[in-house]
Amino acid sequence: MKKAILAITCVAALVLLAACGDGKGSKKSDSGDGKVDVEKVADKMMKEAFEGEKYSKEAAEFYFKKNEGIKLSDLAPDYKLNETSKYTYYGDEHDALANFKICDGDTYTKEQHIENVRRIYAVTKKVADNGINVYGFEDKSDKDEAMSEKDLEQMIQDNMGTKIFGIEIYVGNYGWSFLKDGVLRRCEIDLLEKDDVKLGYSVKMYKGLQKSLDETMKEAEKALEDPEVQKQVEKALKDASK
Repeated sequence: MKKAILAITCVAALVLLAACGDGKGSKKSDSGDGKVDVEKVADKMMKEAFEGEKYSKEAAEFYFKKNEGIKLSDLAPDYKLNETSKYTYYGDEHDALANFKICDGDTYTKEQHIENVRRIYAVTKKVADNGINVYGFEDKSDKDEAMSEKDLEQMIQDNMGTKIFGIEIYVGNYGWSFLKDGVLRRCEIDLLEKDDVKLGYSVKMYKGLQKSLDETMKEAEKALEDPEVQKQVEKALKDASK
């Protein structure tokens, strides 16, 4: 039903475009018969919207692909997954998350974790506009530094952990940014643990900071000087106090 409605909408839009066109006609279909493939257009429109459950594998797959151009399967490990929790996957317009947890009785090691970081680093590097992973404004305030390449080996070395009284302290959290369609996207990989037992890893991607925090604060301060903005803030405060 949704596709039928979208198809009708497409037809109406195409008729309007033809009426307002330059007389040269609309773009031909792949078949070469000069007809517009309305079904294909409707399929494209359907792919641009997701109306399912946000806490689902389908949502994560959809938004990783839509926002970062990355397949969920490219982020997944080679071990059997424990997907019993409702919160294993998540996806919306702002971010996408996948928890790749091992099954009961299996093990996950520091070495496996680092290899997964290496693999996912390569995945984001491949889809990046400029072919590199960068620090991002989460790590650096200076624009040139923020947009410079974040070296994989150095990042791994910096996060190798340490030993205190013979006990290894390893957090296993890694993060970097990459340009996708001109927008800085953020990738964060966290080690999943419970009672000091490694249980796998999570991958979260979202729209990162597009400018430094200092620059953002300066813009916010400037905006607050606007009388209209001040009125809106005052109104919001009054409404909140009721």
